[in-house]
Amino acid sequence: MKWTFQQYLPDSFDRTDPYLFPLRAADLSGLPAALIMTAEFDPLRDEGRAYARRLRTAGVTVEHIHLDDQMHGFLLQEAMIDRARDAVDHFADALCQGLP
Repeated sequence: MKWTFQQYLPDSFDRTDPYLFPLRAADLSGLPAALIMTAEFDPLRDEGRAYARRLRTAGVTVEHIHLDDQMHGFLLQEAMIDRARDAVDHFADALCQGLP
């Protein structure tokens, strides 16, 4: 995780910047509707769940889907994982309809 984090955010960047870490923002109200998908076997799962809760608390419309049998990056395996294909279809439909 340390290596991955360093690739995402080199030392020269401000690690408190809410544009880089939206969960750290003081106020999330006024943000557009969001569709958040979390996977059980993902090191970022808890942050995704917390972000969905904070958005809801701020009055933002949120659809949060949690897949308890998937891992990080499963969406890239849509040719082999039925649930990934279904999830990608759901994202596409949500985008076409303007999200939740």
